[in-house]
Amino acid sequence: MAGQRPSGTDTTALWFNPPGDGGSGRRTLTLERVVAEALAVIAADGAQSLGMRALAARLGVVPGALYRHVRGKEQLYDLVLDAVLGEVDCRADPAASWAEQVAALARRLRAVLEARPGTAALLKTRDPLSPTSLDLAEAFLASLLAAGLPGREAALAFRLVYDYTLGFALSDPTSPAEQRLRDTATREQLHAFFDALPAGRFPALSVCGLHAWDGDRDQRFTAGLETLLRGLQADMRPSEASGES
Repeated sequence: MAGQRPSGTDTTALWFNPPGDGGSGRRTLTLERVVAEALAVIAADGAQSLGMRALAARLGVVPGALYRHVRGKEQLYDLVLDAVLGEVDCRADPAASWAEQVAALARRLRAVLEARPGTAALLKTRDPLSPTSLDLAEAFLASLLAAGLPGREAALAFRLVYDYTLGFALSDPTSPAEQRLRDTATREQLHAFFDALPAGRFPALSVCGLHAWDGDRDQRFTAGLETLLRGLQADMRPSEASGES
């Protein structure tokens, strides 16, 4: 479910690189159709396959009609990412702790990126300042500031959690490495492989190496996220203690 957005906001003013209004006139082509078709191309073939002329052909229009809505491929990328990030529910549960709120946002962001193949890779190369990206950043930062982190530390903590989530989403759940762990025979071979490693040469891998390759994807994401949040909580304690003295 998409997060609720403020009403009555001039969204054009929230763009660092604002889109045009699409011109005027009676045309069946809309910006929403352009973005939806671009998302379909990215999901099927990756962002590198997205071109303005090819996209116009898919939409059944001449390139000039497409350029009335989008100035070029770079802006098209940002519009696509704004649409994807707009699917993240940014609402916070007021009864939850700050750490629970941050974790919930990270899980929702990961779910949206993994549901939109190719967009995590695109987001890694671009960081649009757009209405929905600002909504997401605001939600993360509000929880971190409420936890008592100073402004700069809260901003760095936001980027840490955001980059971790993006990096995890980049490890494609449909990749051969992920798929093989769902096959019982392959998993058994993986167990046998690690059991047979010479302990004298690989003492650490012999003890716990299997866990680095064999594990539930959701569990790995949660474990990593909890480690980050515990680190942030540990960093807060000295300042909290000094404030009480």
